[in-house]
Amino acid sequence: MPDWITHFFIAYLIIWTISKIPKYDAALRKYYWFFIIGMLSPDIERFINLIAQQVGNEFFISIAVTITDICHSLLGIVIISLFITSFFPHENDTKYIFLTVFIGAFGHLLTDAIMWPWAGQGIHFFYPLTGPEFAFSFHLVWPGGFVPLIVTSCIVVGTIIVDLIQGNFSVLGWRFQWKGIK
Repeated sequence: MPDWITHFFIAYLIIWTISKIPKYDAALRKYYWFFIIGMLSPDIERFINLIAQQVGNEFFISIAVTITDICHSLLGIVIISLFITSFFPHENDTKYIFLTVFIGAFGHLLTDAIMWPWAGQGIHFFYPLTGPEFAFSFHLVWPGGFVPLIVTSCIVVGTIIVDLIQGNFSVLGWRFQWKGIK
């Protein structure tokens, strides 16, 4: 699975692309952070795995594996999206917040699915249906490597260079001008 930095960079690249379309940038700017939170949220299970590894109890480790399967499924991202949306009950657009977090979390599942899984594993989109016949992967990148991080880092640096040349950090809404040399 890609690390959090890679997921963040992929979310940034999607938002950067959307921000280049003025019609959508203004309408969606409020939801950018919700999309990033959604993109990172399924990996909340990593904290549970870390605690289970520290405890070392087989029961806790098996629960952590089950939580990983749940968090990386459609059922899990619906639950996670509802949980995150519950922190914004007084917003008029909670359905859009939910939808944005859900789309981000689904993007997380798709980026995790690019990994070449271990035998019989992959993303169980339809949990609780598990097993090798329900595991899905695109089989593109070997897990544990730095290829996704290096590729996304290079593309992010490219977008920053483009924004510097244009004098417009469109994602953040910052505009600036180069001062000429006198």
